[in-house]
Amino acid sequence: HPLQNRVIQSAYPPGSVFKLAVAGCALARSDITPSTSFYCPGRYRLGNGVFRCWRRQGHGKLQMREAIARSCDVYFYNLGEQLGISTLSQFCTEIGFGRPTGIRLPNEKSGLIPDKEWKLRRFGQPWQGGETVITAIGQGYTTSTPLQIARFISALINGGHLLQPQLERDISPQEQGRLPMADKNREFLRQAMIHTVE
Repeated sequence: HPLQNRVIQSAYPPGSVFKLAVAGCALARSDITPSTSFYCPGRYRLGNGVFRCWRRQGHGKLQMREAIARSCDVYFYNLGEQLGISTLSQFCTEIGFGRPTGIRLPNEKSGLIPDKEWKLRRFGQPWQGGETVITAIGQGYTTSTPLQIARFISALINGGHLLQPQLERDISPQEQGRLPMADKNREFLRQAMIHTVE
């Protein structure tokens, strides 16, 4: 589809970049702190299911900063199970996922932030715990557009402002909301991104 504007008209599983949203949710909506640690042996067992980390031998014991920098799946499986899909989906909707950004271009997709009610409507089946843990690493039913991700990352570094993307330089920024997290937590995530690169 060479004429499809994939930035706004294609929705993909966001993958590991979504872990920043999950970390933000954990810091804002639970008793999880940056010093909360989990042990990663390379796999996570939930019921009869085993969910693997991308690093087969595991990462060992990690706190949140290192878990973000190393993109440890097991750390975020733990966060996802502790938060639950209802808390996670509500927070991710508040930070701009699952709805259009409002850019003035036609046919923008909204992406999808799933929850229990959505799955029941869509498939007539109840939500499963394993679906929560894979949501926490940006997989499963979750989809987002590249522009939604860019706007979220922008808000992490611009002081927490969720801005409507604009096509013209002369248009004043239009704030559509704020990231629902304390400045210290947003700054922690920004520093974790720097640590990831360095």
